[in-house]
Amino acid sequence: MDKKMEIYQSAKELFKSQGFTNVSLRDIAEHAGTTIGNLTYHFPKKESILLMIQEDLYSAFFESMGDKVTENNALQLLFSSIKEGQKFRDENMFFYSNIVNFHQEFSKMNKQLSQFRTKLQRFYIEIFDCLRNNGMMNEGYSTDEYLILTAIILDMSYSWYQNSSSYYEHHISLEKALLGLVKPYFTENGLNAWNKYFN
Repeated sequence: MDKKMEIYQSAKELFKSQGFTNVSLRDIAEHAGTTIGNLTYHFPKKESILLMIQEDLYSAFFESMGDKVTENNALQLLFSSIKEGQKFRDENMFFYSNIVNFHQEFSKMNKQLSQFRTKLQRFYIEIFDCLRNNGMMNEGYSTDEYLILTAIILDMSYSWYQNSSSYYEHHISLEKALLGLVKPYFTENGLNAWNKYFN
């Protein structure tokens, strides 16, 4: 592993164990066994590390989805995306519990966020189109109503932990909230497939 990646991995370990705001560049340098000068050569600010973490999280999400959306795999991809989203949040809570603040403070992260949201929106629209075509989701809802559903999923996925974890000792998980949100859109046929997946 090269020195840049050693620094990056050290920073992530410290952010996960101590929180982003509690870790200084000096802390990261010491943990990585390097100097401040070497660290700032690769990452001039903590924001630079955060930007790389965000890029990796967004890339890893779509890599975990793998296949192109089809009528045969749309239901599986819907469930997988929700479960993987929960997993990424659980493993990187320092990031997701502060995500809105990060994007307000660090403007360079917004371009990545916008690109990810656009790609994620297309992904869910494709899934819902396939599920409607194969009779698993209700065609009684209009295209606009499915676009609204997609927008709500994106907004919930983005800010759920920052908005909820501060106020509730036992807050509901994002996974459970998203599954509860989409379930009413399923037909009887879709619910049968849903129940097979979860039983």
